[in-house]
Order: sequence, then C-alpha cells, then structure tokens
Amino acid sequence: MTNAIFLSHNGLGDNLYSVGALRFLLQFYDKIFFLCKHKYYENVILFFASEPRIICVQFDETNERNEVIRIVTNNYNGNDVFICGNHVKYLNSKVTNPMVLQYKRDDKGYDLNYDTIDDNSYSFIRRFYTDIKLDLSIFYEYFHMDSTAKSVELYESVKHFKRIIFLQTASSDNKRLNIENLKAMYLNDDDTILISNNENLYEGRDKEKYELCQPFVMNMIAHYIDLIKNCSEIYIIDSCFTGIVLPLVKTNRLKATKIRIVLRQLIDTVVI
Repeated sequence: MTNAIFLSHNGLGDNLYSVGALRFLLQFYDKIFFLCKHKYYENVILFFASEPRIICVQFDETNERNEVIRIVTNNYNGNDVFICGNHVKYLNSKVTNPMVLQYKRDDKGYDLNYDTIDDNSYSFIRRFYTDIKLDLSIFYEYFHMDSTAKSVELYESVKHFKRIIFLQTASSDNKRLNIENLKAMYLNDDDTILISNNENLYEGRDKEKYELCQPFVMNMIAHYIDLIKNCSEIYIIDSCFTGIVLPLVKTNRLKATKIRIVLRQLIDTVVI
C-alpha cells in the first residue's frame, strides 16, 4: 500500500472534523500524514494517541498558504493526496488507490441537524467530506478519539458525583453561553458538579469542587473525552467541542440525557 497526505481546513475544530476521514482512510494506506498548525500540534497528536500510522506534520501558521503548498507539492510523487476546505482553491487532490476510487458516497440518512445547528449553518462539514469524495456516514461512524491517561484520571476524580455537567461556555471569538439558569439550579447542589473547560465556576465558593474543577480548565482537548462520554448533561457553544459531541451524539455513544449545542449567533436568545 501507499502513503497519503491529508490537508484540511486548519482550525482546531476542523482537525476534529477530519478524524472520521483519517480513520476511514487508514484501511487503504500504510501511513497518513496529517498537516496541522504548529500552535495546535500538541493537541492534535493526542487525537491519535494509540494510532502511530496517523502522523501529524506541523507547519508555521503565520505563512500557512506557502507552507502547505511546499509540503504537499514536495510530496506529491509516490503518495496519494487529499485536499479539502479552503485549500481546494489552489491545491489538487491526487487519489490513485483503486479501493478508495471505488468508494460510493452514501450518507446513510445522516444530516447535520442537531439542536440549534443544521445543514445550513454546518454545511462546511459536508463540503469537507465531499471535497475528498467521502460523506457524512464516514464523519459520524468512523469518529473515534482515544482515551488518554490524563483523561481517565480526570474523569475518575469526579465520577462519584450523581450528576456531572460538562460545559463549554466561551468561543474563540469571546461569545459566551448564558448559563445563569443552570448555575442557579446546580451550583450549590452537593450531588452535582459543573465542569467548564473555559473557567472554574466554583472560584470563591466551594473549595473542594474548585480544586476538582481546576485541572479541567483550558486543558488539552483529548483530556476531556472520558468526561464527555460519561457525564450526565452537556451544554456547549458551537466551536471545537462540536467536533467531538456531534458525531458521538448522532451515533448514540454518549450517556448524557441532556445535550445542547448552541450556535454562537443565537446566544443572546438562548439561556441554559
């Protein structure tokens, strides 16, 4: 078998949206070289902690276009190349593997509708996959993120609570989820812990819960996977964590009974 190079849109969330495609393509290639920005490299390598055949290649994001052109064009010979996202404007895919070429797209009834997000607002994910002749069934069914030792350790530290609520309260452009109702209901509930990756909601309140929540604040994305899979409720603003929660909820791999994904442009009208 040959190797492949994979270049997607390069936000941290976009790297997560690529996971299903990368894991699907592994069955056809010895190795896949996945390009990612230097600033996200330490996060992204943990997405594939136990899969050495997916090799993350970091580049200087301050000169992104020239960097990815250099890396891809220098490696066209002898490798298949998958290009999606904005890079299709100036780079071409090259697929020679007959098994990949024979793949027939079939969404299997999947769409991008969930809570406040839909096929319109999240059409970019479908485009990423159609750019490389794949489909939403691959995005959903092949998504998998390995547990890390830290992820297991963090979940073990809070699993004794009757109700564990995971939140992402702020987006990269500083939009904030209104969680006032949730705080009023649960912040002083001994059986519940509210864990946000953005902030410690117990600062100046409950010392024990504060100390339990602090290691979750601004940690590596992969270190939340066991918490997300096993928590009671999930409330996130649409951002990188959508790339984990959406494929898991659409394939019934979450234990949470309440899951909200709120578009950032709707946060003024949605109170959690």
